[in-house]
This record gives sequence, structure tokens and C-alpha cells, in this order.
Amino acid sequence: MLVPIIAAPAGLELLCFERTHEVIDHKGEICLPGGSIEKVDRDVVDAALREANEELGIEPASVRVLGLLDDVHTFVSNYIITPVAGFIGAKPEVVSDPLEVARPIAVPLATLLSQGVERHELRGPDGTMRRIYSYQVGEDRIWGATARIIHGLLHLWFGEDDASS
Repeated sequence: MLVPIIAAPAGLELLCFERTHEVIDHKGEICLPGGSIEKVDRDVVDAALREANEELGIEPASVRVLGLLDDVHTFVSNYIITPVAGFIGAKPEVVSDPLEVARPIAVPLATLLSQGVERHELRGPDGTMRRIYSYQVGEDRIWGATARIIHGLLHLWFGEDDASS
């Protein structure tokens, strides 16, 4: 999965998108571009760049790969996601795949860092207690694995203590 960090005129943004209701898993959720590794991919980086190109039209050559974030497990669909942080020096022309992308969403980093945008609760679908993160960005709620990835990125970047979030 690519975590596209975009240099936009008003500041850094993460490029996410709302999934359509035609996809198999996570219908209507807000996510980052990504998918499974295929035979044509050498590794998770290749897969992330290919998927970002297929879903949002992001040219792989425009992405400077910064590194890998910690793996994230999806509890409901049972995927292991390896987030690939990538920097894009200028806002790309987004060309969405209409089968997968309902709409692209540029999320300003400053918004994610604003007081009260990040929330968490303790619960779990299988009865275990887990910290479930979410971000309320305007009318959009980013939650689940995408929120855990964003939280991990922000924690790595800014070093904020988990207990204060």
C-alpha cells in the first residue's frame, strides 16, 4: 500500500480515496492506494507503486520512496498490509479507476494534526480490546487499517506519545 505524501501549495497532503461499492472488500471506506502483490511485482514497493498507478494514475517515476512503515493487520478481512511511504513533489493529475475509486480525497497533514481530529476507542470485533483509531476530516471518517497506518506515520514523524492521542 502506498502512503502518498504530496507537496501541495497549501502544505503536505496525504492522497486517499473513497472505495466504490463495487469492490469486494471495504466498500465505501476511505483508504490509501494498494492491493496484493502480483507476479509482475518484485516486492511490496513495486506492488504499491503499481496499485497507485492503477487506482489513481500516479506515475511510479514521480514517487520518491521514503521507506516502509510497520505492517498493519486487518482484523476483519485478515490482510497484512506493508505501507510504503512515498513523496510526490507536486500535486499529481489524478486519473481514478471508476471500478475502485468513488472519489479521491486529499487530506492536509495540518488537518490530521489538528486538535480533536484523531480519536480512538477501545474495542475489538472478536471481544479483545484494541485501540481503534479514526480521523474525522470534514464529513469523512477515516478509520480501521488506514487510520492505524496514518497514526503510525504521524507517530514516527512527530514522535507523539500513544497515550496522549
